[in-house]
Amino acid sequence: MIPRTDAPTIALAAYSARSLAACARASGFRAIALDLFGDQDTLALADAWYAIGGDGLAIDADRLLAALHRLRARGVLGWVAGSGFEAHGELLQAASAVLPLIGNGAELVRRVRTPATFFAVLAELGIAHPPSQTAPPARLSGWLLKDAHACGGWHIERLAQRVGAPVRPGPGLHYQRELRGEAYSALFLADGREACVLGIARQIVRALGRRPFVYRGGVGPVALPQSVEQAVQRAVSLLAGAFALRGLNGIDFIVDGEGGMQVLELNPRPTAAVSLFHDAVEGGLLRAHVEASAGRLVRPGACGSPVRGFETVFARQPGRVGAALGRALLDRAWVCDVPPAGRRHARGDPVCTVLAQGPSAEAVLRALDSRRCALLEALDTGVLCTIGADTLEGDAQ
Repeated sequence: MIPRTDAPTIALAAYSARSLAACARASGFRAIALDLFGDQDTLALADAWYAIGGDGLAIDADRLLAALHRLRARGVLGWVAGSGFEAHGELLQAASAVLPLIGNGAELVRRVRTPATFFAVLAELGIAHPPSQTAPPARLSGWLLKDAHACGGWHIERLAQRVGAPVRPGPGLHYQRELRGEAYSALFLADGREACVLGIARQIVRALGRRPFVYRGGVGPVALPQSVEQAVQRAVSLLAGAFALRGLNGIDFIVDGEGGMQVLELNPRPTAAVSLFHDAVEGGLLRAHVEASAGRLVRPGACGSPVRGFETVFARQPGRVGAALGRALLDRAWVCDVPPAGRRHARGDPVCTVLAQGPSAEAVLRALDSRRCALLEALDTGVLCTIGADTLEGDAQ
């Protein structure tokens, strides 16, 4: 959907705002992107872009607030917070005073991201979850160190394999028993009282260097046993009521070896899975987010979507994206988050994202693997090979 010239404008702030900008356009809004990267396709989707990056992969508070002040003067409807605000409750509060925040407020985010509070609520509601505590366990084996003020899995360490300085206490740090099983997420809408699941995705999580659980992407919708899907719906309904959640939210969970569902964390914001379920509700996801944030829950329609997937490509060596490679990436419908020509990257940096869709999760995962390998080769050589990556069985662009 191409927004009308008189369509309302919404601002979207995150580490990367591309998927939110695409959702905004699909919902008939004009989009303004505020993020760290300014990727070429993000600029094409948005009416304007503001750089809000600071040192490293972090949001700069002064840049964000300055951008929101400018947007308030332009009559922007409000702004949506995506990834990157987990540890910035004070910034969320300050930014909300400049331009209305559409979604969950700073105090709610603080409660959800305080481990002792969140896991106490899970226990009180009878929602299954791994043993979690803020005090160090007596034995290190089998325990993870996590930070509720971070995202993307970069912060997760196996305690027994941890190297470096001793753990310093922090407001988001906690210990969680490692579970064996498959990682999933659920995207849901909430209106402050009720919630409905929009889709379940299988997560792509792999090691990157010494980080054992880096989030790479997802594939969905996927079907799980009825008992698991019912447990997911029960969990999001109870959490929506307990925290008065509004708008788009997500939970991460494990399906263990015995077929049980255990909640790992709650993301009180639109998650990366919006790109998998953008047609789950009539009128578009961002319009449903705005409505639900105002207390009007939009129910999903019948899901006839193909299985979709996305995976972030991390550089395996330092380099840069040259002009020719940048053009080649933009020409591929299965590549997004395309950096501007000349941007340099270090080993382990996120460079771009590959997409695929098909008849099953397994087919999509195979396609993503092929395309990731093609992109890695292109980053190393500067040439994007088309063999085996452009045309894949069951893939409809």
